[in-house]
Amino acid sequence: MPYNKHIIMRIEDKDENGEGYLVIESKEDLEEFWKLVMKKAQEKAKARKPSYEAQPPK
Repeated sequence: MPYNKHIIMRIEDKDENGEGYLVIESKEDLEEFWKLVMKKAQEKAKARKPSYEAQPPK
């Protein structure tokens, strides 16, 4: 999935568990990152099967 703009981010300090914190450099990069996350979440939601209760009886 090629993008013509790179999102500038880096992993900041790690805590005692070795988990790093994501730092996004600018507000525009944050907004673009959020759009990409929401797009991926919507794609996953569409791919999910409906719950058992929502399916008609056989």
